Amino acid sequence: MRAAFLMCSCVQTQAADVNMADVRQLAREPVETIFEGAPIKRIRTADYWKTVRGSRKPVVVVFYANQDPRSRNLATLARYLALEFGKDIMFYGYPVTEGATVERSELTRVQQRYGVKQIPATLFYDNDRGKMELEKTEYSVPLLTEYRTPSMLLWNTYLRTTRDYIQKNILD
Repeated sequence: MRAAFLMCSCVQTQAADVNMADVRQLAREPVETIFEGAPIKRIRTADYWKTVRGSRKPVVVVFYANQDPRSRNLATLARYLALEFGKDIMFYGYPVTEGATVERSELTRVQQRYGVKQIPATLFYDNDRGKMELEKTEYSVPLLTEYRTPSMLLWNTYLRTTRDYIQKNILD
């Protein structure tokens, strides 16, 4: 119940800093719980490229380990951003594992398919006018790959910086 309340309370994040007590509480939950109720869909290997290439909006994909603390911190950030920008950007979560650690073989598979070198990771695909506008052919390389995850100490800074990046570089 408490997690549901916290998830609803973060909808009002657009211009102001968020309540860090709410963020810390939410970041204790598994990633799947953090994503509940937010406009973040699940994406899997079978539909990854069809979904990314077929989108008429920019796409953000968060690769995560469901119980990993860094993944949970990143998931809280993705949740707040999805609640704010969900009408203009498609947000997806790619569950790499249900646990806290990713097996080497699974990381190798994800790296070969998507270029992800560690978990958690965020891939930003820009998509203007219904056509992917990337430099590489077949849209196999995202516009931006991000491996940093927000520590609770700098969480608001990450939120503001990512908002600015989205507004200046993705929603151009």
